[in-house]
Amino acid sequence: QALAQEGRRSYCERARPRPHIISSYWTDHPFEQVLCSPATLAGLFNQKTTAIAPLAASIGSRLTCPATFLLIVNSSHSPNMTVPVVDGAPGDFSGPIHFYLYGKYQDPAFHRIKVAMEHLSKQIPDAQCTIKAFFETQFEQNLKYIVGKYGSSFNQCKPSAPIVWAETNDSILYFLNETRFMQWCLKQFRYEDNTRLIFYKRIGNKTLAAARAETGRSYCAFSVQIGEEAKELVQIELFDEECPVLAKNFLDLLAKDSFQGTPVHRVKANSWIQAGDLVDGSGVHSEAANGGFLRDESFVVEHDRAGLIGMANHGQDTNGSQFYITLRDLPFLDRKWVIIGRVISGMRTMLRVNKVALKNERPVQDVRIFAEPEYSVVGTLQNQTK
Repeated sequence: QALAQEGRRSYCERARPRPHIISSYWTDHPFEQVLCSPATLAGLFNQKTTAIAPLAASIGSRLTCPATFLLIVNSSHSPNMTVPVVDGAPGDFSGPIHFYLYGKYQDPAFHRIKVAMEHLSKQIPDAQCTIKAFFETQFEQNLKYIVGKYGSSFNQCKPSAPIVWAETNDSILYFLNETRFMQWCLKQFRYEDNTRLIFYKRIGNKTLAAARAETGRSYCAFSVQIGEEAKELVQIELFDEECPVLAKNFLDLLAKDSFQGTPVHRVKANSWIQAGDLVDGSGVHSEAANGGFLRDESFVVEHDRAGLIGMANHGQDTNGSQFYITLRDLPFLDRKWVIIGRVISGMRTMLRVNKVALKNERPVQDVRIFAEPEYSVVGTLQNQTK
């Protein structure tokens, strides 16, 4: 009945050819999406089940090229309906399997899945896992890369949840969230985890603290206020190993009373956001925390991505108080302006600043920055340079 009601819709869409077959297991809506090859689709038709027969009649004539197709089956259509195991959908499989997990250091869902994957990789023959943890901003950047690489069901990925998938010899299983993956583990391997969430939250907080300490770098933060809106936090990791003097200067600038409420005086749309004139916010003044200018310490880090923070200057060795945050790769600034760190949390706030109304590259409404001294931590690398 559901298929008949949607008769005018295409239940078989041609998808971009990919080296793997991708399945989406247990999505949030009542339809299960399965990306499968024409041969697999034909195999489903040969099953001649009540669910597949009307579908075969409506779209069979469209199987005209060797591509991958999207089949949508209403899994709640009938209690007697049986859906055959298709390309990584629930059911038995043989051969090696590789689990993948990308997430944020502090995310409790990431740590719950991590424990499950590590256990399964030890218990299942020919199983292995790749687990990578990131700071918030770096996770969001990797998420975009993964979605661009795999497409299809991976387009459902959200920054608020870890990315979870598994690969076998002939298929890729994508899991929408932690719940879907844990349900799959229970169904496939009888693995269950009843640990309280607060336990994984503690693990997440400890993991984040350990990750920061391991780098030896300094960390700081400031909040951004657009107009009269609530302040939003932006956290920074400083590259002390490359620019110890400029990193220390930035920490000292945050500690100055004149930094509080300093305006964002320039927004180069979709390129960078600039602030740090502690005198009058006009963009004309720039002086180091202890006066004068500082030299260009290092050009090792290139302007190859969004979320980098550097010192704006008006010529060689004229670094003062003005800084900028990149919104994309800016290769023309390489060897001209020095990168001193990166945004590790709050990049979405900077993207909001990028969208404010401008006049001559200056925000029409006030966009102000406030130091958050409680987040400042001087790293061991900074202490070694003294």
